[in-house]
Amino acid sequence: MPELPEAETVRAQLAPQIVGETILQSWARVPRITLPDIESFVARTQNRQIVGASRRGKQIYFPLDNGDHFLVHLGMTGHLKVEVGPFSPAEAPRHVHGILALSGGKNLVFTDPRMFGKLAVSRELPFLEKMGPEPLDADFPAEQIAQKLAKKGTKIKAAILDQSLVAGLGNIYADEVCFLAKIHPETRANTVPIEKLRELISHMKPVLERAIKARGATLSDGGYQDVFGEYGEFIPQVYGRKGAPCEVCRTPIQRGVLGASKSARSYHFCAKCQPLR
Repeated sequence: MPELPEAETVRAQLAPQIVGETILQSWARVPRITLPDIESFVARTQNRQIVGASRRGKQIYFPLDNGDHFLVHLGMTGHLKVEVGPFSPAEAPRHVHGILALSGGKNLVFTDPRMFGKLAVSRELPFLEKMGPEPLDADFPAEQIAQKLAKKGTKIKAAILDQSLVAGLGNIYADEVCFLAKIHPETRANTVPIEKLRELISHMKPVLERAIKARGATLSDGGYQDVFGEYGEFIPQVYGRKGAPCEVCRTPIQRGVLGASKSARSYHFCAKCQPLR
């Protein structure tokens, strides 16, 4: 979290505020979240004009006028906002880790309490080559994805979280499409009938579009806010609702875990609507 809908909301809200602006001054203070390093980040962003605002999956990136790109990954608690006022890094609150002073008298401010996000500047965008098609793409190859899933022995939620297969789905929205298709997240993908896989895939675009329209999802931790400091209004049907009644059958939503240690992913499901077969 944030995932594709939240990243798209941030991109769309920032575009009219910062595209066309020149970065007059840059500042960052945490080496491990500023790539390739703070000195290079500052040198390569200062005096450059922002000429676009793009996104792929959860990654937001802004093309600059010299061919470089300013990249932002929000991580779990990253937040971008535009403020009006003097450029004053010395007075920055503790969780502010990057500030870009723009030519219109505005500052683009990056805040990240847990510091899982990233700021970067890069000429190349290698992550684009590693990502699969996105459900929002006009030419999204749904049938091809279904056939690939039918050959995978991994659990279905893990399979659709693979960004090289489908770009953009994260924990929240993967749980949502599994629920809508009535597939238990731990079901092995190659045991799901092809018709069910097609149904699962058919829910991806509508779920993401609904979430984008609602400016993303803000869960009980309140961690995500849009550029204007507002909470997202998308309410998941299963994710984060452990113990709450299923909206279809009133059975309490359960929580499970896929994987172990650092790679573990939680999942939420209704045992009645999504039986594990």
